[in-house]
Amino acid sequence: MLSSACQDTIRAAVWLSTHPAGEFHRIQVISDALGLPFPFMAKSLQKLVHGGILISQRGASGGVTLARDPAEITLLSIIEAVDGSVFFDACVLGIGECEAETPCALHAQWDKWRQEMLEMYSAMRLNEIVDDVMLRKIKRL
Repeated sequence: MLSSACQDTIRAAVWLSTHPAGEFHRIQVISDALGLPFPFMAKSLQKLVHGGILISQRGASGGVTLARDPAEITLLSIIEAVDGSVFFDACVLGIGECEAETPCALHAQWDKWRQEMLEMYSAMRLNEIVDDVMLRKIKRL
């Protein structure tokens, strides 16, 4: 349901979370580790910098690092930084005029699911995913 760009950016944030806090990592290293193109990763991580999720630093020891503890970063904050709120505001069928006053056939059900997803992404913290990585529940980032 999330865009592939958003999924890959979440993977990058999880990757950063598995490294010591405050340690800067070059975007090329992150893109290589995740098997993603550098230009794509640079653009995606820049969105997290603008969203206050990452800090970037130029220079020989530069790169990116998390701006705060992974326990303080929700998946919703990453989703909104990468994709905006379009996912949660748009019609599930892609009908432009779909609103409460002019609903599509799935509007009522989508409204319930959308609210549940908002709650789930708001409650899920980056550190919870990192815990699964460290426990080897997640085999590959």
